[in-house]
Amino acid sequence: MEHFSFRNVNNLRLLVCDPIERIGFKNAFSTRLGGVSPLPSQALSLGNFRQDERENVLENRRRFLAALDAADWTLVTAKQFHSADVRFINGVEDARTEPTPCDALTADTPRILLAVQTADCLPILIADERSGAFSAAHAGWRGTLAGIVARTVERMQQEYGSRPEDMHAALGPAISAAVFEVGPEVLLEFKNRFGYAEELISDPQPNGKGHLNLNLANVRRLIDCGVREDRIYDSALCTWLRNDLFFSFRRERGNEKPVGRLMGVIGREI
Repeated sequence: MEHFSFRNVNNLRLLVCDPIERIGFKNAFSTRLGGVSPLPSQALSLGNFRQDERENVLENRRRFLAALDAADWTLVTAKQFHSADVRFINGVEDARTEPTPCDALTADTPRILLAVQTADCLPILIADERSGAFSAAHAGWRGTLAGIVARTVERMQQEYGSRPEDMHAALGPAISAAVFEVGPEVLLEFKNRFGYAEELISDPQPNGKGHLNLNLANVRRLIDCGVREDRIYDSALCTWLRNDLFFSFRRERGNEKPVGRLMGVIGREI
């Protein structure tokens, strides 16, 4: 887990990408520890209002922001729906409006935190050290297939004149290829979309199923966009295998019972 460190603050355990912090961006990926949600107990669920008491989620977010020394910053979330849509946040007032449907957020306004919520999907944080722009993207297999990370890089170029070679990208905890089994129809879509799809697929089964490497798929997309490989930092932490630290929709059978949400956030002070 090179380039990342765990920080223990007020009973919360946070994962920070050190190189992105060093160039001036506050960033963190939450764990499930240190909250008030009964999932099953003392869980730091930072989303999923439908399956938890709203008061619990708000208290968990308060604790999370306090641990980041960002209690008075504006937290910006999205109504995620596995798309390639990116929302441009145009200043503090825009940041304070209601969440809108999208799967990535981008801004260059100080003292706001862009957030994506996950529980197996891949959270990606991007920082442009030259322009000061930053983004947070939510990449499940559908969003990865749709090109969410490439669209985010493109939007940063359009809005801020960002150059991919100035960007740093952090890949947070997500379900790993070791356990992420998908159906033959998903694998076929990836084979039709990416010339290097065979690199992303492992453990093929007689029934056509196989395992998909979301992290590698998005690393390859970032490189294709012009982001330097040595500035792409992969935590390589698996939400399913480390269910003691992270929520996992698949392992906790989210289709049958409530599962909390993790949060990846990024912003800058000035």
